[in-house]
Amino acid sequence: MELSPREKDKLLIFTAGLLAERRLARGIKLNYPESIAYISAAILEG
Repeated sequence: MELSPREKDKLLIFTAGLLAERRLARGIKLNYPESIAYISAAILEG
């Protein structure tokens, strides 16, 4: 499957955001990159 660079970026942000969401649900504090990924994924979802 061929993805454009933009699609790859969105997929990476979504994956990092999903990981951050799971860590937050377990009660683990997020570091700066995880926080940014969490916020960015929420914005991308609308």
